[in-house]
Amino acid sequence: MRAHVRPHHGAPTLFLNDQPAFANFHLLSPFDGEYRAPSRPIARKFGQLGIDLYSIDASGPEWIGPGQYDFSGVEPRLRGVLDENPAAHFLFRMNFETRGSPNNWWNSTYPDELELLGAEGDDEAAVAALRSNPPAERRIAQSYASQIWRAQVKDLLRAYIAHLRDIGLYDRVIGFQLGAGVVSEWVKGEGDMTPLCGDYSAPMQRHFRSWLRRTYSHEKTLQQAWGDAQVTFDTADVPAPRRQFSTQHGQFRDPERERCVIDYYICLAELTSDVLLDFCQTVKHETDGDKLAGAFYGYLMELSWNLAFFGFGEIRLDGVEYGTLQRSGHLGLSRVLRSPHFDFFVSPYCYPFRGVGGDGQAMQPSETCRLHGKLYLFEEDTLMHNRFEPEGRMQPQSDTLEIYKRNFAYCLTRGHGITWLQSSIYREYPEIEKESDALLARMQTLGAWATQLDRAPNAEIAVLLDDESYFYSSLRNDLGIAGVFYPRVIDLPRIGAPHDVYLLRDLVEGRLPPYKLYIFLNAYRLSRGQREAIARHVKCAGRTAVWLHAPGYIYDDAAPALDAGNVSGITGIRVRRTEQPWSMHAHVTNVQHTITRDVPQDLFWSAQRSLYPTFFVDDPQATQLGQVVTALGRCKPGLAVREFDGWRSIYSATPSLPAPIWRGIARYAGVHLYSEAGDVLYATRDFLAVHTSAGGARRFQLPHEVRAVVDVFAQREIARTCTSFAVELPRASTTLFYFGDRALPAT
Repeated sequence: MRAHVRPHHGAPTLFLNDQPAFANFHLLSPFDGEYRAPSRPIARKFGQLGIDLYSIDASGPEWIGPGQYDFSGVEPRLRGVLDENPAAHFLFRMNFETRGSPNNWWNSTYPDELELLGAEGDDEAAVAALRSNPPAERRIAQSYASQIWRAQVKDLLRAYIAHLRDIGLYDRVIGFQLGAGVVSEWVKGEGDMTPLCGDYSAPMQRHFRSWLRRTYSHEKTLQQAWGDAQVTFDTADVPAPRRQFSTQHGQFRDPERERCVIDYYICLAELTSDVLLDFCQTVKHETDGDKLAGAFYGYLMELSWNLAFFGFGEIRLDGVEYGTLQRSGHLGLSRVLRSPHFDFFVSPYCYPFRGVGGDGQAMQPSETCRLHGKLYLFEEDTLMHNRFEPEGRMQPQSDTLEIYKRNFAYCLTRGHGITWLQSSIYREYPEIEKESDALLARMQTLGAWATQLDRAPNAEIAVLLDDESYFYSSLRNDLGIAGVFYPRVIDLPRIGAPHDVYLLRDLVEGRLPPYKLYIFLNAYRLSRGQREAIARHVKCAGRTAVWLHAPGYIYDDAAPALDAGNVSGITGIRVRRTEQPWSMHAHVTNVQHTITRDVPQDLFWSAQRSLYPTFFVDDPQATQLGQVVTALGRCKPGLAVREFDGWRSIYSATPSLPAPIWRGIARYAGVHLYSEAGDVLYATRDFLAVHTSAGGARRFQLPHEVRAVVDVFAQREIARTCTSFAVELPRASTTLFYFGDRALPAT
């Protein structure tokens, strides 16, 4: 079986033997910490439902020493599934983290190749002492900079692929999901999800110095950048934890004083992505490019969490306050996107609000994956997570099917694949299993049929995330939680219109189609080139831009590099900085404007955390819409709009806005609103999906006349020849409407 990802009707699509296929997988892993044979009855059931693609754990006891492998268990594992479903094909899930090696052989053999972790507060002297006598609990698994580990993993891949050929099962494998870190997700755990950081190992020290030589070429350039006349390429070191866990300017790093930390995180991101791509290239070479290569990677929308979020480790309030993103290496996403050796991203769906009324989204910027031709696989692990707690972690059992429908609708309307997790350990609830199975079979049919439709995005709102600004941000998760983690599932999905999520650099490079509304989530650091590109692509053609909190505050090419004038320069709205760190809340003061006319006076929103710096509007040419309240009860203009020749600018002092404000902004920008009821909503040219907690009467406005509207799950016609239609939505429900030209597939 040859497997590729190719563009098809506007979306990256799985092709099997040159035919488009719906990337709908069943994850066979038991997820109980054991490397056991997959459940044959459940494999049989999914085959009977029409799902023939299986994601399967494929690394555990096979790698037993340097160049030594025991593949004796591979064939029985695969044959067991094939006996139940002769049409089965496999996506191998592989994890090369050495902490799980049989008898801990790798760590015992190569102790100096292990990542070495320092604790928050450790200075350079403490790091030196740590290196001279490293405790075992600070050396848990391989360093990503270990050349020995990297070479051995590639040898393992070559041997594994050769073994599959030897046993006649090579044709049954369509791809390899390549991982390291905790549960294969390129997140280390202790080293990036607790008040520990690294990497102080000899391999990383050598790698960082080599990276600095390539980056700066001359020591004088390095010294100038770091503000250190004594540093050399032979003495530069990974910044001590004291430097990594602190910042010189509130939530931000001062590039004039903290370049060494910024450089280290850039280096780590590039290293992590390079290692992953090296593994992918090995797969491509060994399979003549006919198997897929991908990974859990690029969780840029998500990694504000830490071990405390998952309830693991020592309960420490200070540990709760640090995010994972910079220390994980996931910030190498842009390099991975541009690689011809990488085919697909995977992630569990986002964690912030999974229950009824919430939203299930990719952890990656979804349309950036699409734009670069990479397939995204949505790991639908509702069942596993809900069963972790007897009463249901996210929703009562009775609401489970509506969560499945919501998540499927999200994938269908964005051209994603999906992976369903059921196993012998996490079985479907018996009370709903029959109905669940029928729904899974129906969704397989719908997903396969939908590959024939035009699946190009047709949203009028672009949401932009800046990966580079994270290098200049604190490890604290204050801004991440307030500006990205929660708003993307609480506020933005309830606008009443779909939105597309991209990396900012895609806009800067001129890759985006035109939109009516551009939302800059976290563009805290903007270079001269980025500012010029934003002016070309956004500040024209009647477009509207929304800027949150501190857009462009960091400007490396300016002096000073951190200045309120930099914010004014990019937004066109003059702002001033306040000098007191504190939380802030905001409310509407102008109820006559188009944006705020329907907003009730008792709507308040907050930054959730204390922040510094904070800003307020001081521009007589801007129209004030709302007020921000900060330290000492100080009330200042905090939400304003200003109209320019050819474009409009909206600035918010808070890192996020509530859905009613976003809805008013969308209306002001000329975005088509399907509904103003505040439900979670997805839409394409052919589909409208609505997930609601309250239910009730709804009227939906369509952007053009359609011949008929069909409720896909209920399989009944709602309306004919219309531009709007009315329905009654049940409480806690997901409804998928279809109004395209092709006939829906039969049940």
